[in-house]
Amino acid sequence: MSTIPEKDLPPGRHRVLREHLMREITNETSDTGETDKAHDTSETPPPVRPPLWRRPAFVAPALAGALSVAVVLGVTVTRDATGPSAGPGIASSDRTPDTMSRQSPAEVLERIARAAEKERLPRVRDNQFVYSEVENYHWKMDPGLRIPDGCLMTQEGHPYGVEQSWKSVDGQSEGLRREHADGKGSGGDGDYVENTIARQLPGKTMPEYFRQVEELPTDPEGMYRWLYGLEPGERASGKRAADVGAYEKVATLLTGQLLPPKTAAALYRAAARIPGLFVVDGARDAAGRQGVAVAMKGASLSWTPDRVGARSELIFDEKTDKFLGESTVRITGPKNECDVLDKGDLVESVAVVDRGIVDETGRLP
Repeated sequence: MSTIPEKDLPPGRHRVLREHLMREITNETSDTGETDKAHDTSETPPPVRPPLWRRPAFVAPALAGALSVAVVLGVTVTRDATGPSAGPGIASSDRTPDTMSRQSPAEVLERIARAAEKERLPRVRDNQFVYSEVENYHWKMDPGLRIPDGCLMTQEGHPYGVEQSWKSVDGQSEGLRREHADGKGSGGDGDYVENTIARQLPGKTMPEYFRQVEELPTDPEGMYRWLYGLEPGERASGKRAADVGAYEKVATLLTGQLLPPKTAAALYRAAARIPGLFVVDGARDAAGRQGVAVAMKGASLSWTPDRVGARSELIFDEKTDKFLGESTVRITGPKNECDVLDKGDLVESVAVVDRGIVDETGRLP
């Protein structure tokens, strides 16, 4: 198999690395006594600016099977004082809520629903597999993360890097998961770890495999009631928590499952009825792709104590209207010296790179 070339650094990253190198040279010069400026208290020091979210040039191995392993780390790395770093080439001003679009969520989601209806899915057999390739990012797993000296951080086993999976269509066959250590995914010969996906039981609140996805409502009203968990005749409570829960169901379905065209169209039209949505221009996913996003404040794919200070973005390609991925973005500034995420920084992201039906594990669409 051929090896794909390394990805270029995102725009602005060359400048950051150059400035970082010059700063290191200056620090070494100061330490050897060649200058005494560091001792001049009359000189005003440059402002310290926390790092923005970045997509690393390489992808570290995902922690296989780690769901809730907590490790307390004593980190002695100082904050980066270079100004905006990038990932993928995004400055803070490009990520803050002032990029809200003039388009309405209903308008965007209806356009996407119409595009979904035109998609065609071939006949799917029970003995086939749903192939997915996703790229995961989480700020706690970022090797470029910088934390002030003396601050403590808990580090859970968050998904990180490129992952390929082959899941049984009917849940009755063993599947396969590959977690790539170098980020090459299906395009290269890099190292990866394989794990078997066990046979799956039907999910109680969310579908676990394709045949269960097919059982979801294909009409907007039925899908809306499913998103809110409403019984026949029951009306939505109007509570904010219920709206966030419905939105997060939409995000989980889009990032985790292959959706038949009618199911996808119903999902988008039902989602348009969720209060609190807005549209963001110039959103980017973990793979660096840019699109338009339907977003909600205080929502996230995974629970975080800081979710009230973040927004979730469901990102779509503006030309094809296809779903690209989900990103959770910080919308508040640092709370204290140990808070490394600034306004506009990426908290986590899932980019759906490829998805389709194949006859056996290990095979690509």
